[in-house]
Formats: sequence, C-alpha cells, structure tokens
Amino acid sequence: MDPERLRPDREDAKMQRPDREPRMQRPGDDSRESPPAPNTPSGGQASSKSSGGMLLKILAVVLLAVAGWFYFGNSPAVYTGPDDLAPNYQKHKDANPNTPAVFSPKDIDHAKTDAVKAAALRGDVLPGILDPSPAFMEAAKKGEVTFYAVRVYDTCAEDGDVVTLQIPIGGRIGPVPLTIAGTTISIPVVSGQPAQVTIVADKDGVGGVTLGAQTSAGIWYSGVLPVGGTQTMPLSVQ
Repeated sequence: MDPERLRPDREDAKMQRPDREPRMQRPGDDSRESPPAPNTPSGGQASSKSSGGMLLKILAVVLLAVAGWFYFGNSPAVYTGPDDLAPNYQKHKDANPNTPAVFSPKDIDHAKTDAVKAAALRGDVLPGILDPSPAFMEAAKKGEVTFYAVRVYDTCAEDGDVVTLQIPIGGRIGPVPLTIAGTTISIPVVSGQPAQVTIVADKDGVGGVTLGAQTSAGIWYSGVLPVGGTQTMPLSVQ
C-alpha cells in the first residue's frame, strides 16, 4: 500500500473543520454586540449624595431661622402704651433741671462747624440754623461757634411729640419730631455766651413731651413738658 495514501491530508482537514462554529444570535439577545458598560457610580451612591446635599440645605435653613430669631425675635419690643406707664417716664418726673447735658471732644461736629463758618463768611443761609441773630453770624465768622452732635429722641412712647431748640444768642433749631429712633442734630456753643439751649414743646401726643438727649457721656432727660412749655438744658463742655 502506498504510504502517501495513508497520510491524512492536513490541508483538507483545515478547510473542512472550522476552528469555531459561529454562534446563532437569538432575537433580543444583544450581549455579544453591546460594548461593556462604562464604570459609573451605582444608583445607591448617587442617591446617597443627593440625600446628603438635601440634608445640608435643610440644616442651613434651620440655622438661618434660629439666628434670625435671636437677632430679631428676641430683641426687646418698642413700648407703645401711655407715656405715664413707660419705663422711662419716672426718670423725666425726677429729672433735675440743673443737671447739664455733657459734651466731650468726641461729640464735636467738625463738618457742621466748618460749614457754618464758611456760610457766614459768604453771607449765605447758615445750614441747620433758623433766624440767626447778627451777633451769632459775627461769632460764626470769627470761628467762635463750635457745634456738638447730639441724638434727641422720645424716651417713652412715639406719640407725636415735637420740639424746637432756641439758642441764647439768637437762632433756632427745629422743629424736631421726637421718635424712638431719634434724630441727630448739632447744637452750637458760642464762646463767651451761656452754654445752654432752651427746649420749647411745640406738640404733644399724650401725657406730655418727654425728650432724651444722648451724647457720648450719657443721656440727659427733660422734665415732662406741656404744649408751649419750655425748659433750659444746661450744657457742660469738657
């Protein structure tokens, strides 16, 4: 027998026997065609981050609400009852008319002092001063007038009190409505003249006019003034 006939034909075997049989894809089976999913965070991790962010927002709102309550809700309420029942009313009843309002160098209103002097030298209307006398104008020109800032307010109930301040050498400041918040005015002190102003009660709400004058040294209390009543406020300049 021919040995060549007994040797398997390797080339024919390779052609007849495929290395790998093709896989039949079933309908709806795309596992072989679809690429692997990217490495993304799981749904549980995303949900956890979302819950954490919402918790931080809620905590921030709660903290703001608590801070607002302490700042606004916990502040003392403004008194709105009758004057004679206000906490400060007795201080006006007991006020000594000879006690001065004390001014210190901290209270000097340099801007107002310079503005009044400049206006007097030009012959213009003096800012903040009504009907200044010729003597006041002359003192302002010479630089003999110094203005001191003071906050005037109603220490009891904000009920419509109004006052005017009269300057001994001649001139007026006002009318000045008295509110709880108060109004900062500048009172002139003239060299060689009495250091004082006169309070005139122009209008009263209920229970009398109750004026407080606050400087860097403290609070000065007027008496309880009727409409048309007056009181001298001595000034102590330190």
